Formats: sequence, structure tokens, C-alpha cells
Amino acid sequence: MSQHRFTAAQKNRKLRSLAIVIIALSLLSCQIRSSKKPDSDFARLTEELKAQNWRSADAETLQLLLKKSDRAEEGWLNITDVEKLDCAALVQIDRLWTEHSKGKFGFSQQRLIWLSVGGTVGQYNPQIAEKFGDRVGWRDRGKWRIYDKLDFSTQAPQGHLPAITGNGVSGSVWGGVAAIGKRLQYCSYNAVDRVPIALARNEYYAGCDRNSREQRCLLKQAAERWGDTPDWGGKGLAKLFDRLEQALAKKQWIEADKITRILFDRYRQANLAEFGKSDSHEVIPCYLLKAADDLWMQYSQGQFGLSAQASVLAEKKILPINQERPSYEIATASYIALGWNKSPSSSDDFRRLHRLYNSAFNAIDPQRVPKGYYPYDMGYSYYTYGSGYVGGWRFFLNPACGFN
Repeated sequence: MSQHRFTAAQKNRKLRSLAIVIIALSLLSCQIRSSKKPDSDFARLTEELKAQNWRSADAETLQLLLKKSDRAEEGWLNITDVEKLDCAALVQIDRLWTEHSKGKFGFSQQRLIWLSVGGTVGQYNPQIAEKFGDRVGWRDRGKWRIYDKLDFSTQAPQGHLPAITGNGVSGSVWGGVAAIGKRLQYCSYNAVDRVPIALARNEYYAGCDRNSREQRCLLKQAAERWGDTPDWGGKGLAKLFDRLEQALAKKQWIEADKITRILFDRYRQANLAEFGKSDSHEVIPCYLLKAADDLWMQYSQGQFGLSAQASVLAEKKILPINQERPSYEIATASYIALGWNKSPSSSDDFRRLHRLYNSAFNAIDPQRVPKGYYPYDMGYSYYTYGSGYVGGWRFFLNPACGFN
């Protein structure tokens, strides 16, 4: 008899364990749903965002925050009000903005941009506020725009809206982006066992069944066959994110980079095995990219992460690119901008950089490393069994995720 066969007792134990996990997740999901405020509270905001009535949505956002803080009569929020903002309401408002703008607008996007220009969540700084204003389009030629001159269209810069946190644009929220960002960070990071990651995954795959032919659902089935099981072979999403956070907290940047690649590569490997597509960074789900980026940005004080890279490449006018794939010249310019050409061997062969982790950049203060340097170990080509490297991977991410 094969040693790999399970006895009846072993099977029963596994089934009982699985049942316990399913019941626990179901109860936790019910608790989360029951703690949410009624959807009717957000009906008008949802309607305005769906219609892309961005200015009306901005006004409604302020009214919701005032209502949840019992500050409708005053018409503004002070620091104490912001620190006590209802978490469920704040997260829901941000989720609606993010969803309906395809990652372009929202408090979470503004928080990452605040970090990427050198800010610290919770600490207002006039110089950082000006850098932020320049980046999101709230300032023009060194001067703050008045509210009526903002761009309430889909062509507005990343993070342009909501503008109710406005610093020089609006006085509705004391502390502006720094204050809202701190409260949102608290609300997002105080869930047990990173439940938001599991819920985000379930939401991403909502509606997928065995008969669905949608590419998103086909990739789900493929990823499951290639290891994306609920516990990922003992290395579940929550556990991997815990490992990532632990490495980042210890400033073990190289280890964190390797964990980041493990998180993302399941989807690329499945896409190659099932559909014959290599170097397919665009299939990595946005919820994974955003969750990992958020940790990188938090623990590096905005120095590392996909958002930090976007900030550097935008400042160098490398992003956005006006073509589907970057040219060799654009890809090379991005390597230099992000410091990927700085290797211990001082080699100019950029194609080998993924083999040349610079140990001098590990476990040190992030300000001593080129901004945007991490993460970068995500460019392997599976067609060449790891010997090839796609240096332009940074441009191949799904643009709807908001990093390009």
C-alpha cells in the first residue's frame, strides 16, 4: 500500500480541521458585515461616483465625514475629530473612491503619495504639503489653486481627489492628508490576522464559478491548480504578509523583496503554465499589489514601494509612457532613475542586475538607498528558466492598479 495514502482517521481529522476553518471564516465574515453601517448612508456618494460626478462626490464625502463626526453644524473637522473618525465609514468612503476611479483617487492613494514625497502620516509639514500639492495638481507654478480651479475630471492627476483634505485648497479638515492618512492607516491595520487581505481576495474573485469563462476566473482556477490554495501549502496569504511585515520592520530589505516576489509569482507561474504567457505581470491582482506596496511604503517612510517608484519615474517624466511597451531607452532610463544600475561589480550589463543584490543596501536606513530601489526582483522570464530578465517589468503592471 502506498505510503502517500491517508487512513480514514487522517481523512476525518483533515475534514474536521477544514470545517472548523470554514466556520471560523464564515463567522468572522458575518461579524464584519454586521458591523458595517447601512449601505443607505453611502447611497448618494455611490451614485455620484458611478456617474463620475467628481465634484458632487467630493462635496458628499465631506458631508458624510461631518455627519459621522457630529460636526455638520460646524462644517469642518479638527485634529481630534479626525483621530476619532468612524473606521467603517472612512474605509467604506475610501473603497468607493478607489473602486470607481480605478485606483486613481481616494484617501489611500493620497496617503501613499504623501509618503512618497517624504511625508510622515500624522505629521503635517508645510514643505511636504507643497510637494504633495505639486504632485497631485493642487498647486500651479508655485501657488495653491482655489477650489473652483481644481480638475474635477478623469484627466486629473493621480490623487487629485477627494480635495476636502485640501491644505492650501480647502480648510475643511485640519491636518489634511497627513491626518486622514494616519486615521485610515490605523483603521486598515487593526484588523485581526489581516482579514482585509482574505476579504479582498474573495471580493476580487466574486462571481467566479467553475463555468465562468472570464479571464479573471480562469486564472483563479489555474492559480489554484498551481498552489493558490487557501493555505498556499502552509504559506497562506496572511502568513506571507506577516513574514513580509516582519522583514520590513527589521529593515531586511532583500528578504522582504524575495517574499514580495513569492506573493506575486503564483499568478505569473499559473498564467504561463495554463495559457502559455510569460512575463505577465499584468495578471497580478491589484489587491495584492496594493497591500504589499502599503507595507513597503509604511516601513520605509515612503522610500520604497511601487508608489515610491511611480513618484521617482513621474518626477523624471518617464511615467506615464505613451506606448504599450517601453522602449529600450525608456527601460534603461528607469533603471538609472531607480538606482538599479548601482551594483557591487559596477557592471553596466543591466540584464544581470537581478543576480546582483547589493548587500550594502540591506538592513540600513532607507534614506541611504536610492528612492524606489525596492522592490525590483520581479522580472524573471519563465521561458528562459530564470536566466532571462525583463527589465521593463515595472511598466507591465495592470494600469488599473494605479502604479503606472
